[in-house]
Amino acid sequence: MTSFLLGAIALVAIALAFALAPLLRRQPAAPSSHPTARPDRDWSPIAVGLVLPAAAVALYAAIGTPQAVLAPPPQAEAPAIGPAQIEAMVARLAERLKTEPDDVEGWRMLAHSYETLRRFDAAVEAYRHLIALEPNNANGLTDAAVALGMALNQDLSGEPERLIDRALAINPNHVQALALKGSAAYERGDYAQAIPPWKRILAMVPQDSEMARSIGASVAKAEALAAKRDRR
Repeated sequence: MTSFLLGAIALVAIALAFALAPLLRRQPAAPSSHPTARPDRDWSPIAVGLVLPAAAVALYAAIGTPQAVLAPPPQAEAPAIGPAQIEAMVARLAERLKTEPDDVEGWRMLAHSYETLRRFDAAVEAYRHLIALEPNNANGLTDAAVALGMALNQDLSGEPERLIDRALAINPNHVQALALKGSAAYERGDYAQAIPPWKRILAMVPQDSEMARSIGASVAKAEALAAKRDRR
């Protein structure tokens, strides 16, 4: 099992390296004074890389043979990529953005890269640049709220929640922002306020889905706590 987990971690490193490489090779782009917001979620290669270990774990659970997942093709050599190489590539991307500050995709990639490295303070700063370029992108605002909450010891109160509110003002049906809005209310003990955003999610997802069951359980718990408070 240990070798399987190490292989899953290696998949993250490889995906991160391949995602960063094209950006680092790009020629400087002409600055744009009118960046265009992209309202749809941009599933970056970094995000895909983070999903790879989960997919590998699912394969392991299904077939029980980690060797089938990890074994390279015959005569294939695994890329020699480690933490030092990843850090160096992220540093190069950050350096390039100093001369290309209007590169929206560069800042998005840098923010996701710092999150992958669990450098949440640095991720927050990258998101601030991204939000300045895309102030009306609900995805960027929500992702920034998550990074800031992690930087604040997993606390969504204050600025993280204000970012969530901005995202919901742009897209009232943003599922991740709705989930976070409910969580922020629940964290501060405002159970009644946690219920509406979670119920909004329930109205949008398949009722037989795992998400519906999870959100439904959270709603039931919040309703019970709110009722208990009202009886006092």
